[in-house]
Amino acid sequence: MKLTTQELQEKIDNGEKFIVDLYADWCGPCRMIGPIIEKVSNQLKEEGSEVNVYKFDIEQDKEMAARLGVRSIPALKGFNGGENVVNKIGAITEAQLMDMVKEVL
Repeated sequence: MKLTTQELQEKIDNGEKFIVDLYADWCGPCRMIGPIIEKVSNQLKEEGSEVNVYKFDIEQDKEMAARLGVRSIPALKGFNGGENVVNKIGAITEAQLMDMVKEVL
């Protein structure tokens, strides 16, 4: 699910447990990991996980991307209790994404 700037900020402010894929449409590695992000997101929903996975297009709000410290994409950030608890930069595997989920919990 793609988030707007407002939705992303609300999830952080509400202390939700989630991972956000910070990407841009022009980014090749971002497109490569897109299917992995979608698969894991759907899998977590089916399992009723506390952690959700979202996408945020950094091109829609470069100021928000800067506030989140994005310097390179793809960038994945995990949040819990309003805190950024885990970060991964670059293309990742499904197993690495599942490890991030565990770290967010």
